[in-house]
Amino acid sequence: LTDLVLRTVASLKDSDSATTVATAALAAILEDHRAEMKETQVSDIVDGIYFQINNVPEGSARRAALRVVCSLAEEYPEEVVSSLLRRSLPCDSNAAELWKGLCRNLETNARVMWQLLRELKQRPRLQEDIYTFAATRALCEMLTIYMCTGAMRGFYPQLFLALLTQVHYLVSLPGYTENLPKAWMGTHTTLSRRGPVGAHCSCAVDALKAMLIRDRNEIVLPWMEKVGGWDLLSSAEGYLEGVLLLARAMVTHASHHLSGLLANSIPNLRTEDEEKTLTAVAFFTGLLRSQSVTKLLPKRSILGRLEEWRTDPRPTVRWLSLHGLGNMALHPQKAKQLQALLPALLGGLNETHERLVGETIAALGSVLRHHKGRVNIGSISVQIAKTLRPFLDDDRDKVRSSAIGLFGNLLSGLNLKSKSTMQEQVLGSFVPLLLHLYEQDQKVAESCEWTLARCNDFMGWKLLEEIFTMAHYDNQQALCNVCRHLVRRCSGRVHEFLSQSRHYLKSEQAPVRRAASMFTGFIVHHMDGSRMSQGDIVSLLRALSDSLLDPEPSVCSVASVSIQQVKQVSENLAVTSVLFSLRRLFCCMTNQKREKPLYEDSPFKRKRWLECHDSKMV
Repeated sequence: LTDLVLRTVASLKDSDSATTVATAALAAILEDHRAEMKETQVSDIVDGIYFQINNVPEGSARRAALRVVCSLAEEYPEEVVSSLLRRSLPCDSNAAELWKGLCRNLETNARVMWQLLRELKQRPRLQEDIYTFAATRALCEMLTIYMCTGAMRGFYPQLFLALLTQVHYLVSLPGYTENLPKAWMGTHTTLSRRGPVGAHCSCAVDALKAMLIRDRNEIVLPWMEKVGGWDLLSSAEGYLEGVLLLARAMVTHASHHLSGLLANSIPNLRTEDEEKTLTAVAFFTGLLRSQSVTKLLPKRSILGRLEEWRTDPRPTVRWLSLHGLGNMALHPQKAKQLQALLPALLGGLNETHERLVGETIAALGSVLRHHKGRVNIGSISVQIAKTLRPFLDDDRDKVRSSAIGLFGNLLSGLNLKSKSTMQEQVLGSFVPLLLHLYEQDQKVAESCEWTLARCNDFMGWKLLEEIFTMAHYDNQQALCNVCRHLVRRCSGRVHEFLSQSRHYLKSEQAPVRRAASMFTGFIVHHMDGSRMSQGDIVSLLRALSDSLLDPEPSVCSVASVSIQQVKQVSENLAVTSVLFSLRRLFCCMTNQKREKPLYEDSPFKRKRWLECHDSKMV
């Protein structure tokens, strides 16, 4: 029977009459014997057609040969798919044409795609099993044909998540970055050149893109490209971030699939398969960005899962939990509901992993952006500010920059009671913000400039010009003006300001140490010397004297000038109390007789950002 079918296929010629006769003969043979064929016969026929297809003329003859495979797939889809998968790695032109031929028959489309889906749900084994890899390539070929759209939509959520999980399997496999032999490339010119596994990963990503195109969600592709989502998805380190971005894109541009995607994600949230579980958790937390998704499940159930993941021993799961809590905070809700979310979010600040702390700060920022003006969140802002204070000095640049930016966001939309409490937080954080402005890290400096401007507006001060000048030109006169303002407007906190500046004299960054020493000198210059005790003077001199041994010469130079300011105060304190009282009576304040400190220009001046921008424009 096998020989008869293959000889008939080989007899397909260019002439219409010969093709008609052979086609009729094939139809009769399959009709009579299809039900009684054995598995080996089906496989042999498919293999034979695979090897002969190039010799069959294009047109009606080629279509007749492909109809044989389609006819067999109606009765034996598993055997046909299995036989073709053995010939699909690499997926050459013969295999590609057979897969496309199966798509053109609406009756076999769904059966074939179901068999491919079964393979795609398996964990790939690089050395033992090529069927999963071949199934991904076969699906890529099928999705190039429009007629497969109906079958694809029938399995859309399952196919989408299976491909997404396949990518996770692949980027986790050893050999992902090895050199790629040309034989593995097949006809896929867009595949990655990072290695055999990388080629399969690229193919799985291509299949995801093809699904989006077939479903008319093309807008997702450029958006993911713009935010780097496809690159993240194809890397072992950034895979889960890529999943979160893809879930966000689906929420925005493919909302009609959300219920199906959610339903298919939930069963995989607790499995023994690490990659499958993490993919499902990431996609689930990403879908929580949609308010319609949060209405499909009881809110208690969602929060219960997120709380459970918050205590998971795996940092990745805790990070995803924080992302999910941040997405939940995006939706309109009452102040009490936000207060219920806050402890879990603030708990993320106690994490040691930078990514978790950064996610927490991002989630807290979402709370502020999406609820100011809707509910009174003044008490929430104050609570966040108190918890956030240590992170303004965090050793990690990204965390420090994000925390400083979030602090600035806390200063708007407050009622009178919360505003009064927040003023204390601003005064307690102003000196750290001011000194971090001198950091060499541009993002931290920019965050400081922005937040200091918010502090200036919030306190009703008029220091915006000075803040801008210090940020862009590192001008000591501007710092002097700020110190004079602090002494006059906040005289009761001057000792606190000096204590904070002593802390930064030991900063790891030389520009910050230099700025702290200058700040100390200007504060002492402007303050009333009678408010300083002998103990204060000794503490300042000891701290500044340590700076004279600093390995950075400019820090030593600034410290020597500031020490002179402190010594002048010490000399004035030696004057008898009677003379001191008389001098105050006649408005002869001690600081009026002290010369203004003059410091050398900073060797750490950052390039003026505006000038850099202008030069780039030119």
